Amino acid sequence: METTTEEILGHLTELRFKHWGAQFKSDLDGMNPKERDVILPHLSRWLKGEKAERRAAQINAKIRGAKFRRLQTVDTYNFQYSKEIEKIEKPYLELYNSISREDLPCAVLSGTAGTGKTHLARSLGYGACQLGISVLFITAAEMVNHLAHAQKISALEQELNRYRRPQVLIIDELGYVTLDTQASNLFFQVISARHDQKLGTIATTNIPFGKFNQIFANDAIAHAIVDRLVNDAEVFYMEGPSYREHQRQEKMKRRKSKA
Repeated sequence: METTTEEILGHLTELRFKHWGAQFKSDLDGMNPKERDVILPHLSRWLKGEKAERRAAQINAKIRGAKFRRLQTVDTYNFQYSKEIEKIEKPYLELYNSISREDLPCAVLSGTAGTGKTHLARSLGYGACQLGISVLFITAAEMVNHLAHAQKISALEQELNRYRRPQVLIIDELGYVTLDTQASNLFFQVISARHDQKLGTIATTNIPFGKFNQIFANDAIAHAIVDRLVNDAEVFYMEGPSYREHQRQEKMKRRKSKA
């Protein structure tokens, strides 16, 4: 009986039912054993259900807030589709399984187009959402365009905070657009602030680090951004054949097998 009572009090505390807990303890003393045997199992089940529903709602809210556009999870990615990608499976899964509020994921996925960099970046974000961690997914071009527009209308600080605040920020397609001096400086402000706050930053890029001066305005700012991006990050080099082509071939095989 004591264990069940303690369990219920724990649920009430976790759900922040402060006054319920006090009233529960008071009323429990006045109940006879038969009443307690009837009510305690039901109350425990109801509270567990409430916790489960709240957790599901919180996770769904995190996923909506992340703006993934497309949900992609680690279990739907085939690391064995090429020998080059198979090499990153173990370190990637170690990073994925270590995600927590105290250990936010930092990663750079670098390599040729079509190898699944965005898929694996989204998977890290989705895993973080499952733990109630705030995530935002955005392309590099969209982020700097939004920042540049905000600067023009005197709303830069508010827009900067949009990218400073999420516990995990996923910046996709870094390298597809060349950034001028203004855009490079704005990008640096975001990366620098997140680095200083020890937040999780994940980036995908098709450009080697040594050629980041082709993305950003000059060597100095390119070096500063790379230094902060990779300081605490796991770097995954993804080369080899196209994962998209692999997926297309697998779909064709399944269709033929059903025919």
